[in-house]
Amino acid sequence: MSVALHPDALQKLRQYQSNIARANNVDSVQTTFNVQPVPHQKMIQAYQKSAEFLGQVNMIPVGDAHGQKLGLNADRSVASTTNTMITKRRPTPMGAVELIDEYLCTQTNYDVAYLWSLLNAWRHMPDFFNKLASMVTRQVALDKLKIGWHGEMRAATSDKNTYPLLNDVNIGWLQKIRQFAPERRLEDISIGSGHDFKNIDAMIESAVEDLIGEQYRDAGLIAICGRGIVNDKYLPIMNQELAPTEQIAMRNIYGTRQLGTLPTLHVPYFPEKTVLITKPSNLSIYIQEGTLRRYLKDEPEWDRTADYQSVNEAYVVEDYEMCALLENVEYD
Repeated sequence: MSVALHPDALQKLRQYQSNIARANNVDSVQTTFNVQPVPHQKMIQAYQKSAEFLGQVNMIPVGDAHGQKLGLNADRSVASTTNTMITKRRPTPMGAVELIDEYLCTQTNYDVAYLWSLLNAWRHMPDFFNKLASMVTRQVALDKLKIGWHGEMRAATSDKNTYPLLNDVNIGWLQKIRQFAPERRLEDISIGSGHDFKNIDAMIESAVEDLIGEQYRDAGLIAICGRGIVNDKYLPIMNQELAPTEQIAMRNIYGTRQLGTLPTLHVPYFPEKTVLITKPSNLSIYIQEGTLRRYLKDEPEWDRTADYQSVNEAYVVEDYEMCALLENVEYD
């Protein structure tokens, strides 16, 4: 059965579209247009507020679709002395110091549909389009995290049924480490009596010493992990009959949630049985300038209004020496 937009919902929809058109200096949103820099920056900020971890990584505009990554965390000493009577001074290049990989921004579509039945149901709310836009913003932000953690390839046409974690939309951070820095990765790790690591703390400290570049070992590293990793460490301790004072001490210990000497961070959609040791600022999403495009149009054949959005972006690990990836961690 077809659905018609209620006049009140239609009026609010048109006002929403007019606001978008005005912000982007276009006559109508019902033709494809490039989102202007100011509203684009506001969208990026909204993504970063919607998913806390995105506020800690770099979301950087770049001019070219393909090029050398910025190397924002590259650590190379610049202090020196030079006897200029004999030789010339040699400035130290900043940014990337080794060309291990390059970035490639490819198109990702973030298309959404506003069902007319939903717009009709929400029409009484004075700010319902703001609420709807916030829902879309949050979902786009979470999808970026899904791609960052699970992206393995870019298919010509992605398949959400086969890859609900968006493995086929773009190449994410973890896959970049597997592909370009396998020496920074350990997998199929067993923890317990009779194994190299008797507990997870020993595994973490060993990974810092063996896999992280020496210049970064005291650089404010954190252990990004799936929730189960932390629970596996603390649950046996918490699942005991404790005196009241011991319970308070246990809650304080659990509140710190450390692995080894590193603070932990649980991020949405991070894979289970996995730990990434790095700094959030070592992870970036490069966004090619001028490629965020939108097109809003009514689609009566589907009883909806569609909002087509696309942007060219790339997931980048700035410095692989600041990474240790531990996968398939099992307690024996």
